[in-house]
Amino acid sequence: MIVKTYYDDGSIIVFDTDHMTESLPQHGNLLTNYEIDLNDYKSGRIWLSSFYHETTERYRDTVGPKGLPVARRRDGWSFLIADDEDVKRLRRMTVDDETVLIRVAGELVNVAALHWAFDVVDDIVPMAIAAHGHLETQLVKEDGTDVEAEACSMMGFTREAYRSVTGTARSNRTDEDSEEARDLF
Repeated sequence: MIVKTYYDDGSIIVFDTDHMTESLPQHGNLLTNYEIDLNDYKSGRIWLSSFYHETTERYRDTVGPKGLPVARRRDGWSFLIADDEDVKRLRRMTVDDETVLIRVAGELVNVAALHWAFDVVDDIVPMAIAAHGHLETQLVKEDGTDVEAEACSMMGFTREAYRSVTGTARSNRTDEDSEEARDLF
């Protein structure tokens, strides 16, 4: 993972978890996960935390749901990415070239949260409406099957989630968009 911080004076600081680091700093580590809490900037600091999954022979007898031994998640290390002064000057932060924080109107904005919200409205809602409409027309209705619930299940939604999404989608649409959506069914 590559984390880059961009500052108001033009400087860029790069943090690299993959290169020029010891390959297994924790004994028995087969999996490492990293966490950057993007809300940390509100407290004035941004931290990168690492955790590792330890594998040893003593864990062989503990079997998980797939019948395999279970590795134990262990705390690794915390790394200060930006301190109080850095956060005040931070203009942008990327993780693997994807912007996750950016300064807008003097405030840091969590772009990862913004992308999630936009993806739901722009991609997921229209996709769910179109898929549900298509699946409903494909399901046999005579055998007593709950067509709505079956269509929702087939596309990975619960009925409640789908109804919530379509309720939100319809309330955010113009009349023209609503007509187009009705044509999908």
